[in-house]
Amino acid sequence: MNTDVIDFDDARVRLNDHIVRGTAADGMVRAFAITARNTVQVAHENHGTSPLVSAALGRLMMAGQMMGLMYKSDDELVTLSVRGDGPIGGLTVTANNKGQVKGFANHPHVWLPLRPNEHLDVGSGVGAGSLSVVIDRPGTVPYSSQVELVSGEIGEDLTYYFAVSDQIPTSVGVGVLVDTDTSIRQAGGFIVQLMPGHLDEVVDQLEANLSGLTSVTDLLEAGMAPTDMLEHILAGMDYQELEVVPAEFYCGCDDVRAGRAVAALGRETLLDMIEHEESAEVYCHFCGKRHCLEPDALRDLLD
Repeated sequence: MNTDVIDFDDARVRLNDHIVRGTAADGMVRAFAITARNTVQVAHENHGTSPLVSAALGRLMMAGQMMGLMYKSDDELVTLSVRGDGPIGGLTVTANNKGQVKGFANHPHVWLPLRPNEHLDVGSGVGAGSLSVVIDRPGTVPYSSQVELVSGEIGEDLTYYFAVSDQIPTSVGVGVLVDTDTSIRQAGGFIVQLMPGHLDEVVDQLEANLSGLTSVTDLLEAGMAPTDMLEHILAGMDYQELEVVPAEFYCGCDDVRAGRAVAALGRETLLDMIEHEESAEVYCHFCGKRHCLEPDALRDLLD
């Protein structure tokens, strides 16, 4: 394990939201797993999401957190955007390589009937549309790729994205279990990828292991942490854990950034607002906070 990544006791990390990164089959497989109940709970509380939207947004946020660990620069950001014709409308998530993520849904209060198996119908909530991934590296033009949604269930759509855009055989599993009071009971997932040069027997072993899985939330309900999930999924493949990274919902918006947004309105607009003793309010879509700048703060902006 790379202890440089962890700035507090490892046992505490494992009790809270965290991501595990590992490898197997002599480097022919790389894998990530996450538990993120608190992360998804914060998003639910910030946006008042319905169980359906909590599941959809939570799945995408956890995928973003795991994908963030695929990039090594602290300044790199990965943004996942889902646009569908379902009632949710769209989902947007941004994550970095520190396990931090923020996200929102266009319509956070959508409710739909459960599917016949009594699971949340995320696919119908999202509908048909597209998934786009943008990798933002400072000093370079952002890399952007887009694919059609195959189911709207998020995990299957990301599996398809990796196969088509990155041409990397990948299995993505993400799940959110919502309690009867709409709070988040379980949230977690995994990403397992075959690296270039992998052997056929590695593919066969991995497919056999994955075929026995039911759902991510079943693994979590059975008491499995991310390490346990990867040891289970990569059984018989000499799994090696590389690092454990804390995970959290983190926005980073503040009054300074809100001031920059207001300043973009222009000097004449600010002068008019000050003259009429008006305040400016900036709403953050990612975390739901409202930043209010009173006339004195607007005068400071002009200075």
